[in-house]
Amino acid sequence: MSAPKPPAPPLPVAKPPAPPEPPSPNGVEAAVDTAAASNLVIPVTPGTGQPDAQLPQEPKKAAPPKKRPPTRKLKPGDLICGDCGEGNADTRKFCSRCGASLAEAEVVKRPWWKRFIPRRGAKVRKSGDRPKGSRRGQSKAKEAFMATFRVLRRIFAVILLVLGIIYGVSGQFRGWVNERALAVKAGVEKIIFQQYEPVSPVEIAATSQLPDHPGQLVFDGKSNTFWAAPGVGPEPTLVLKFDREVSIARALVRNGNKDDIQGWHRPQRLHFVFSTGRTADVDLKDHPDPQEVEIANGDGATSVEIHVVGLFRSVKGQDVALSEIELFQKAD
Repeated sequence: MSAPKPPAPPLPVAKPPAPPEPPSPNGVEAAVDTAAASNLVIPVTPGTGQPDAQLPQEPKKAAPPKKRPPTRKLKPGDLICGDCGEGNADTRKFCSRCGASLAEAEVVKRPWWKRFIPRRGAKVRKSGDRPKGSRRGQSKAKEAFMATFRVLRRIFAVILLVLGIIYGVSGQFRGWVNERALAVKAGVEKIIFQQYEPVSPVEIAATSQLPDHPGQLVFDGKSNTFWAAPGVGPEPTLVLKFDREVSIARALVRNGNKDDIQGWHRPQRLHFVFSTGRTADVDLKDHPDPQEVEIANGDGATSVEIHVVGLFRSVKGQDVALSEIELFQKAD
């Protein structure tokens, strides 16, 4: 007996087709709304970067107005605007033309010559300014002094004006005034800047000297001659005598032999011994150009000894050379 056959699988049941969507009654209106919405969207282009960040900028200052001539006649005390050049009354705080502050404005000053001319009219005072006193509170002596001062000031102004006219017209008077002015100027300069006058000895001697270069050549007034002394032995010394008492305060020295500065020793230090017993030392420079030196303790001397106590050594010579010495005392 054969086995029974399994039952056959059930056949798939086909689904019913979906019903078609009913057509929209407003199809035309929906298409219009979709097109309008697409116009409101800004298209973004791929790869477009964002703008760079900007730093805040400082506000630019307005250029100051150009200075122009003032529109009013300037008076003493007026304030000149530093921005536009306008003249303003001293009671203003801001410029009447450009509106700038007048805190640092330039003040118009009164000419110096007008100070000698008395003012006319009532005195103008600032707001809130009161007179410090009245004539009723002044003493009679002070009133008399002020009255006299005003009269003298007017007289002085008139005299000054007349003299100025005469000075400009008269050449003789102008020359006389100029001479007196120069004399006063010389007197003032003599007080402020000390003047000197030369002092010349009447006798000159040297303790040592070469035959062709005696000590008198030091005071002959020529720079191409010189006193020469042996570099070995006692120190070279000049002895000077004067015909009166002198007060030596300065000397002009030309050192060595200018034509052969390295062929001779040159004095490096001079030691002055005055007839009063006082002494002074002077250091010189190693060049032949004139050099001024101050000399102390030379008041009231009738003679002086000048000792060469220091030398600038020569590399090829053995003798000492000194070209010129000029002595000076203070002018009276």
